[in-house]
Amino acid sequence: MEKIVIGINQRIPINIIELALLAAFREEASPEYFAELAGTEYTGENRIKKAVTVIGHLTQKNPLFPYLYEHRDMMTVAMKNKSDRPLLMSAVICAAYPFGYDTLALLGKHFHVQDQVSTALITQKMSEKYGSNRSLFNALYCVLPMFIETGILVRPKPSIYERCKTLKSSDFALQVYKQAFLINNPVLSEDDDVESNPFFEFTR
Repeated sequence: MEKIVIGINQRIPINIIELALLAAFREEASPEYFAELAGTEYTGENRIKKAVTVIGHLTQKNPLFPYLYEHRDMMTVAMKNKSDRPLLMSAVICAAYPFGYDTLALLGKHFHVQDQVSTALITQKMSEKYGSNRSLFNALYCVLPMFIETGILVRPKPSIYERCKTLKSSDFALQVYKQAFLINNPVLSEDDDVESNPFFEFTR
């Protein structure tokens, strides 16, 4: 089996992603600023370096960033909106890291038919694509807490996940979320019936 790169190896708090995005919108972002942000959460040179790399991928190096930058005024306002934030920040994660997209799409598939999904099921299904190794477990322990922090998931008890109650999101948030889907599915376009995909279970 061809090795698939997971990429993400450090959890980044959502408020740090937001601050980094705002700096990038103002064209004031830099590795030094990202290190300063990372230093508020982590200690140790290596952990901060890893965090800076991930912050860069989530912001300036994110395939979604050109779209966000073009709509930076709307994005700046929407990030403050409780009903838009879950989709917006989840889209940022999923566009930057296909692993995050695959995790959320997998959850959406199961939430369509059941209310709860276990860590064991997530791990089993994700290992079919990414292999069962330490990198898989580490990546899940990065993205799942980040999705919880966005407000798209909740963990009612250890190892069990539920989707949060769907809030009425703006058309802009839905469009950003759709852009993240299209980045992960480049053979599709906005003209296709993309919203039938399990990834959009969180918008229903």
